[in-house]
Amino acid sequence: MMMIKGISVLLAVLALAVTTMVGSVTRAWAQDASYACILPNGENVQILANKTLPNVAVARRDSAGRRTIVINPTLMELFQPATRWFWLAHECAHQQLGHTLGNYGPDREQQADCYAAKQMVKNRQMDADDLRAIEEDISQLGGNYKAYLPGPARAFNIDECVVQAVQEIQQSQ
Repeated sequence: MMMIKGISVLLAVLALAVTTMVGSVTRAWAQDASYACILPNGENVQILANKTLPNVAVARRDSAGRRTIVINPTLMELFQPATRWFWLAHECAHQQLGHTLGNYGPDREQQADCYAAKQMVKNRQMDADDLRAIEEDISQLGGNYKAYLPGPARAFNIDECVVQAVQEIQQSQ
């Protein structure tokens, strides 16, 4: 909890300091269908819904090779709005970083978590309350040593990435 309080102060400073949008994620509320994932080459990654998907969301390519993000709206509803937004940013990060389904592991999940958290901070899409909600939801998740860290460790890593993003912004000013 002490880390969250420190981050709250850093995020408050960041909210005053950052005045322009950077990165590739377009601002929208997590529960809003207007979320967009735009790659550096300008490609708009299509977001599809599939209620039978066994995960909250996945980044993949469709049968024609186009990049997509598939979400399970039923599972997405189990999370707080800020965490839904994070899941979308996380899957967009997989696309940004060139990760493909079937070629994943804890390192790639951590990379996507960190990239998503940093982009959300840099784009002013996350405040201290959002971070608290994301950490609360993710801390409750189990882990799978082949794919994901246990929830508390994963939440801690996201927290560290937020701190790094705030520091990077402060250093660039």
